[in-house]
Amino acid sequence: MSTTTKDTTVVIVGGGVAGLALGTFLLRRGIGCVVLEKHSREHVEQRQRAGSLDAGGVRRLRKWGLAEVVEGLDHGDSEEAMPLLIEGEERRWRTGGDGWGDDGAGGDEAAGGDDGVFCPQQVLVRNLISVFLRDGGDLRFGAEDVSLHDVGTGNPLVRYRRADGATTTLSCDLVAGCDGYHGVSRTAVPDDVLTCSTHEFGYA
Repeated sequence: MSTTTKDTTVVIVGGGVAGLALGTFLLRRGIGCVVLEKHSREHVEQRQRAGSLDAGGVRRLRKWGLAEVVEGLDHGDSEEAMPLLIEGEERRWRTGGDGWGDDGAGGDEAAGGDDGVFCPQQVLVRNLISVFLRDGGDLRFGAEDVSLHDVGTGNPLVRYRRADGATTTLSCDLVAGCDGYHGVSRTAVPDDVLTCSTHEFGYA
């Protein structure tokens, strides 16, 4: 069974930090969106991730009106330093201070920023899910076999298989690929228009 609908402006592929943050921004500006995540909610909220959000990211979330997703994680200007292993060398990260320094290395004891927050990625995702759903967002877990069609037109289609086995096709104005480097969104972009950019942080 297959159904086709045109009830949203943006389809966001990927329910991680990027997809959920974008979905919340769009929702709060009155722009309709649907977020597709291939895993179950239980899996997404419990899986361990290596990433984390430092003070710079926390400041941006607060500036963009999402301070609540890091509430309760304030550690203050603690004198305790967190050991980090960077290229085989142990360095110290403190929750208070002015950041990593101009070169991103931070010396023997780097400061984590004056926001005093170090947020693990899985905690941030869990909080973003709660906020997005609370605000009325359309987040569809268990969306497998996602495929993008007609992405070069003004009426792209996103097809996926629901947990019950039924296939759904969403018609929209824009598709936002937030499913990472190895996701289906990147492979759907034609090679002659695909642009890849990288950024070296210098300390990891």
